[in-house]
Amino acid sequence: MTLPASVFLSLLTPLLSVANTEWSKKAEFKTLRHLSYERLSRELHWNAECLWRLSDDPSSNEYINLLRTEAFDSLVAVSMPLDLLLGEPVRVDWLEAEPYSRPQFKHRIEDCVSISDLVDRVHNRLWMLKHRHKNNLGYGDILYLIDLLVFTLAHINMGRYNLRPSRLTFNKQLDRLNLLSLGHK
Repeated sequence: MTLPASVFLSLLTPLLSVANTEWSKKAEFKTLRHLSYERLSRELHWNAECLWRLSDDPSSNEYINLLRTEAFDSLVAVSMPLDLLLGEPVRVDWLEAEPYSRPQFKHRIEDCVSISDLVDRVHNRLWMLKHRHKNNLGYGDILYLIDLLVFTLAHINMGRYNLRPSRLTFNKQLDRLNLLSLGHK
């Protein structure tokens, strides 16, 4: 007898929930999680620097070649569900801060419910930018990518530094990240 996918999923969901709860208590999981946040934070920060420089000087195409996705690629290669590792919800209250309060940005990320969704979206956008550049197509919406990347970086840094989520924490992170970009704008 073959079980339909819906029945299989209904039986599997409680098991995954218990496994998730037990797994997340393990020291190895906490170490892996911290390392993941740390590597993603560094990579996102690097990519933000490259994109800020690129947006300042469209003739500086070499910054696209410097974009990195190794942290994301290595996480995917581990074959661990990113939703388990980066499953915290996106802070919707942070969408009230500029530039994230713009309706267009909110609309573009409305289906991103967890940090893993944001990381996926950034990775896909970086991949597209690299391939658009390689094939001599336009860059696409670089400003959206920068906003998405910094919004994701703020979420990742919250996990990396074990910060409690609050509007103040987010605003401090944005101020710190925006200071980095002042020299590039």
